[in-house]
Amino acid sequence: MQDFVKFKDHSSKVLVLDTAAFLAALPLQLYNITLYTVPAVINEVKDYESRIRLELASMAERFHVKTPEEKYIKEAVEIARRLKVLEKLSTADLEVLALSLELIDRGLKPIVITDDYVIQKILVSIGIDFRTVKTTGIRG
Repeated sequence: MQDFVKFKDHSSKVLVLDTAAFLAALPLQLYNITLYTVPAVINEVKDYESRIRLELASMAERFHVKTPEEKYIKEAVEIARRLKVLEKLSTADLEVLALSLELIDRGLKPIVITDDYVIQKILVSIGIDFRTVKTTGIRG
């Protein structure tokens, strides 16, 4: 099992990056906080410039890639099913939600970086904070 890292001022807040963070050229080096993402998000980043930025940030160990445990994937699926949005979610979306749930169980406070309105709706319903990159986001 991978260790979870807290950010430098010993706070328990961490950021979970959705694909939007990489596509929008979010300046990852500016954040003095631990950053996480999931394998499916890495796989979604296809365009050349975003891929180069992602690889450079990865080489600099600017973020951690963590596969959520299966029980959290199942929990994310169940939440999405209950909210009647499961069919609108990609594998990456479900992994981001699952990782956020796992981080909470590890005593951390995830903030999800996403422009996806469906994910935002789910996060609001389960009490997980989010920030947008290029959109205004939903109103909680």
